[in-house]
Formats: sequence, C-alpha cells, structure tokens
Amino acid sequence: MKRLSVIGVLLCVFVFGAFAIGSGSDDSTRDSVSISEDGDEEKSSDSSVEDGKKEDGKKEDADGDDKKSDDIKYEITDTSFEHYTNSIGSEEYYGFVEISNTGDNDIYMDSCTFDLEDNDGHLLQSEDFISSCPEVISPGEKGYFYNGLGSSSIDKSVSMDNGVKLVPQMKLTKATGKPHSFPVSDISVKEDGMGYVKVTGRVENDTEEDASLVTVYMIFYDADGKAIAITNTTVTDITAGGKSSFDTSLMFATDSLKFDNIADTVVIAEDMYMQF
Repeated sequence: MKRLSVIGVLLCVFVFGAFAIGSGSDDSTRDSVSISEDGDEEKSSDSSVEDGKKEDGKKEDADGDDKKSDDIKYEITDTSFEHYTNSIGSEEYYGFVEISNTGDNDIYMDSCTFDLEDNDGHLLQSEDFISSCPEVISPGEKGYFYNGLGSSSIDKSVSMDNGVKLVPQMKLTKATGKPHSFPVSDISVKEDGMGYVKVTGRVENDTEEDASLVTVYMIFYDADGKAIAITNTTVTDITAGGKSSFDTSLMFATDSLKFDNIADTVVIAEDMYMQF
C-alpha cells in the first residue's frame, strides 16, 4: 500500500487577496548547477554574489556544497533532468532541483530559470516560467524548483547532437514572511485506466477570511525517499471555515516517473506568496 503524507506550515500576509509582500535588504544568493541526464553535476555561483562562507567567516573548499550569503545557507541535495519523445513526436523535458535549508533562517525561493546547454556550454534554449515548492523553506526543510510535467518542449530547431543538459539559474533570499499552509485531507493517489496518475483530496480554509486562490503542491517520492516528480494544481474561492476539493491527473512519461515507483506522496496547500 502506498503511504501518504500531509504537510502543514502556518500562514502569512496577502497581496491582492492572493499574494503577500515582504520587505528588507537583498540578502540573496544566485547559484547554478549543471545537470546531465546521467545525474552528474557541476556547480557554480554568480561571481557578483558572495557565497561559500562558513560560520567562522572562512570560505568553503572549492568543492563544498553548502552555500551561504549573509543570513541564508543551503545545499543542493538532489537534481533530476530527463527528456523524452511524447506521443505526438515532440521532444519534451522535465527537471527539478532540490534545495535543503542548512542555515538558521527561513529561505524564500525567489526565482529560477532553466537553461538548456550542450556539452560545450552553448545555450540551446531558456525557460523562465519555473515553479517553486514551497515558496518558503524553514531550517532543516527542503524545497524544489521545477517545471511543469508535460509543459516544456525542446524546440525543433535545437540540435542535440552535442548532448543536452539542464542548467538552472537560481535566486534565493532570506524570507521576511511565510505563506499560510491549509490543512488537507481525504488524499487519494491512484492510477486511472488511461495510465495517468490521479490525485484527489480536500483543502480546508482554517482562517477567518475567504481564500481566493490556494496552490496545492504534490511531491512524489520513491521507496528510497528520493523525489521523482513535483507538480501542482489550484483551488479557488474557499469560504472561511469551508472546504474545497481538488482532482488532478498527470502522465508520467519517462521510465523513472511511473505510478509503480511512487511510495510516498506529500501534499502541501498554501496561499501564494511574494516578497520584494
């Protein structure tokens, strides 16, 4: 039987009913990691941002994983990148980066761009519509930058004769607030007759105000506790104290993204959050 986990984190401030705004200094880190299909990684950081400091002020060794800029410290703990030919003959890709908060402060998952490069580092194409899950990660927690399953294609004009790898350009900063995490219940993860993974459940608005837009994140893990995919859906107009259901289906198109590989599913429902 597959195990289901439900996560709740507590709330924050709205902007236009759906976004929250925080203010403060730009204590941010920009970072990148080159991800090939075989899982090899090559890490680098934006030279305009100071990183690699340890608590004693000394810099990490060149191959150290921990990154620190002022008040945030994190580690890239996992990456994934796969491309495949879909049912209509188009080339699609999917990838994510797992970030672990190894510091003492909350981290805001500010922004990310996915660059596709060949083996010589030449840019093939770029995508900046990259999602984060969750928006804020507390010390000891993990977060993800990811693109939508089945939503990112490789342009037909792109030649992959010299290979293709994913290079995410990430910006992380110290969080000045937190989104509200709503309770979720009655979660079901099953395979439908068409080969899709179907996830259903309910979101409860445990606040005293109506929730106009709630994002529901789903993180799928294998038996070893490794994330294999992240996706999301939205629920709208939940009255104060009320509940609303969600029902979403997705196709796992690659060998590693199969229903039989899912051992655990974490579901997070939270209002949207931004800080400037």
